[in-house]
Amino acid sequence: MRYQKYALTILAATAISFMSGCANYQLGTTLPPHLRSINVETFKNATKEPQIETTITSETLREFQRDGQLKIKDPDTADILLKGVITEYRLEPVRSSRNNPKTTLEYKAVVTVRITAVERVNGKKVTAQNVVGSKIFDVNGDLVNARRSILPEVSRELGRKVVDAVISAW
Repeated sequence: MRYQKYALTILAATAISFMSGCANYQLGTTLPPHLRSINVETFKNATKEPQIETTITSETLREFQRDGQLKIKDPDTADILLKGVITEYRLEPVRSSRNNPKTTLEYKAVVTVRITAVERVNGKKVTAQNVVGSKIFDVNGDLVNARRSILPEVSRELGRKVVDAVISAW
C-alpha cells in the first residue's frame, strides 16, 4: 500500500512537471490583435534576370496563404503593407565533372530580396531586412532549362523565409 502511494505521488509529480513545460505554449498567432491582414506588392526586380518578380511574388503570396496567420487584402484595407526588391540572383558552381573540371554539373541558385513591411495606418516599420533563398540543382546538359525549372523552388523557400521574417517580427 505504501509503495502504491509512493508510485502515485511520483507519477503525479512527473505529470505536473511535463504539463508545466507547456505553460507558455500558445495556439494561434503571436501577432498583435490589430495586425491580421497583409498586402504584398509585386516585388521589384533590380536584377538582370527577366520575369523573376512574378514567380517570387506569387510564391510569397502562396506561403502567406499557407501559413494562415495573415489574410491577403487590398492595400487600402490591409493592416500590413509588404514591399520587396529582388536585389540579387546568382548561380554558384557547386560540383564539377571529374572528367572535365571546366564542366559544372551542379549549381546553387541564390536569390536575395530586400523586404520592408509597415503598418498601413501609422507607417510604423514592422521589419526591414534582406531575405535569402537558395537551392542546389543539377544541370543535366541544359543550363537555361535547369535555371528556369529551379526558380519556383527557390521562390517557395524565399516565400517561406519572408513569411517567417514578417511573423517573427513580434
